[in-house]
Amino acid sequence: MMTGTLEPVSNKETWTDLLEFINDETGEAWFEEANPPDEITLKLRDPQSKSTVLSLSLTGGDLTVTGDGIVSFVATADAMGGINPKTYEVGVLYEDNDTVSQVLLGTISVLDGL
Repeated sequence: MMTGTLEPVSNKETWTDLLEFINDETGEAWFEEANPPDEITLKLRDPQSKSTVLSLSLTGGDLTVTGDGIVSFVATADAMGGINPKTYEVGVLYEDNDTVSQVLLGTISVLDGL
């Protein structure tokens, strides 16, 4: 599992980025573009209330497989606009063949955009 702090984002912008699912030891992708996992979810959670303020998923259409082991995501400006500026917990779950893996736990600052 990876841990750390992601680059800050504004609550006035469309947030786009990539997630890479690559084995560090072998350099091989976790999955092929033609055979994606059952689900991948990315969530932002308020550290005080523990409520989810943003949830993106592969099956919901917010995440898109764009290559072997590569997933892009888009959180619209409307979705980001509902998030108060502060530091949130961020997590990514990878689900395939009845196995769930927590692949990322960290934090991200959502800044008050202009």
